[in-house]
Amino acid sequence: MAKQLKKRPIEKELKYLADFELYGVLMFAGMYFAAEFIVDMDFGKNAFKLNWISFYPLLIFSVIVIEGSFYWRNKLRMVRRKTALSNFEIGRIYSKLRWVNVILLAAYLPMLMIAVLGKENVSAITIGILLYFMAFIEQINYFHIRLSYETVNGGLLVIEPLKKLFTGTGKRSQLRKDIDTYLKG
Repeated sequence: MAKQLKKRPIEKELKYLADFELYGVLMFAGMYFAAEFIVDMDFGKNAFKLNWISFYPLLIFSVIVIEGSFYWRNKLRMVRRKTALSNFEIGRIYSKLRWVNVILLAAYLPMLMIAVLGKENVSAITIGILLYFMAFIEQINYFHIRLSYETVNGGLLVIEPLKKLFTGTGKRSQLRKDIDTYLKG
């Protein structure tokens, strides 16, 4: 028997995606700062001092997810027949943002190497690497292959999208289709 993917009306789905992405950024930022506070327990002059080896990937992740939220909000405006950017304009903007994100992601790798060689705090490096992988996955999800938002009977599928990524059988993301439309002219 084939798996039945859960479907919502398009307007509800777009609103959910646009809102959920922003909530996700706020949630991760809140969890990050709460964890920093609990782990460091520094009430002195260094309270909430940013550790760039873990904060920078959170920043990249947040940028990519906010770009995604803007994209879904624009699609929602299109569905509601309000003033919105065309698919071509979105493709033009996001074809450039895609490379900005790649540069931001690549810039972290030398920072990570310096932190490891400099014997930086292990928990900061671990958190940084986890956040980096989350940012990397979001980059793939938005700008290449759709990896998320697949559900069966209300449960989120995790293994199935990863199989599609590694076997090359995944569908291009909607944003990637808009970028391709722009690149084709």
